[in-house]
Amino acid sequence: MTLPAKRKNVHSVFFASVLAVTFAACMKLHYNFVVGRPCSAASEQRRVRVSRNAVDPALKSRISTVKKTSKTTEAMRLVAASKVRQAQDAVAASRPFSTELQAMIKGLTKKLKGSGIEGDLPMMKVPEKVQNVGIVAIGSDKGLCGGYNTFLMKRLYQRIEDLNKQGIEPKLILVGKRTLSGCRNRLKALKFNVTGDDYIVLPTTLTSALAVEIAEKAKNMFLSGEVDTVEVLYAKFINMINNKPTIRSLLPLSPTGIEDIEDETWAMTSEGGKLSVEKKKNEPVKAKEIENDVIFDQAPEKILNSMLPLYLTSSVFALLYEAQASELASRMVAMQAATDNAKKIVEDLTLLYNKKRQESITNEILEIVA
Repeated sequence: MTLPAKRKNVHSVFFASVLAVTFAACMKLHYNFVVGRPCSAASEQRRVRVSRNAVDPALKSRISTVKKTSKTTEAMRLVAASKVRQAQDAVAASRPFSTELQAMIKGLTKKLKGSGIEGDLPMMKVPEKVQNVGIVAIGSDKGLCGGYNTFLMKRLYQRIEDLNKQGIEPKLILVGKRTLSGCRNRLKALKFNVTGDDYIVLPTTLTSALAVEIAEKAKNMFLSGEVDTVEVLYAKFINMINNKPTIRSLLPLSPTGIEDIEDETWAMTSEGGKLSVEKKKNEPVKAKEIENDVIFDQAPEKILNSMLPLYLTSSVFALLYEAQASELASRMVAMQAATDNAKKIVEDLTLLYNKKRQESITNEILEIVA
């Protein structure tokens, strides 16, 4: 090796040694960086201060809060899904009774048609002119179900507005706390009366007692002559995403028998972790054939007058379950959207948190080096 090359290597080694010594001195000055030697109290406090400055407590607290909220909304979605299945099972369980009752009423009215007993069946009496209308409005007791109650109130507003134009002030039977608040807030400009108490409480678990209470109020209004017809507003279940606010006639019942409304059953299924609904249209209920030699222990009109309230109650019960299924499906959709939004917010806040933390640490390092 030549002499210039040896000198160049010596200079490189010397320069590296000086750089190492300088770096060690700096580390000792700023961090008390000596192997096997504990850091001083001042150095430890400085390190803690740097770490604390790198964290935004408010931002961290908000991230934690949003995460907890997303867990809550996800739990509410799962609870709503399970209750939709319960409503589905309850409708299926009550269907045989209502179908048999409907067939028997149709059979009796068919056999007695033209016998002149129509006047003895007040629940089937059709008024010559409609001057007073009663409306049973089925909403919800709780919120957090998207636009469920809003769309119901819009449909109720349209119906009452049409009746007011005809000079009719409808009498309302409100089912669910949200229907009362909706009437107070959205229907101020319209004319209507609320019968009885402010509203009928809609429990989480539907019972036959609730259906009996609603049916009795509607029947008493109709039979007393307070109203000429009774209608019902409810959310018709279409699928897990959509429902349709619907108004249909409740009283009087058809004089030629029980009306065949759109009759369909639905079942909630899951595939690949996703919920869906299968719908099936049912055939119209056929009238039960009653032999000519059948002898009734009581007058036929008495039998019918005892069966019609049962049919009215079963109809109200089915409508309550359908309305509840629509409410729960709306809540599922709303809670799913809330959960997705919460996750997106957590991602954005976490990214912002990490950026601020990185900037803070970088600034501290620059101050130390400078």
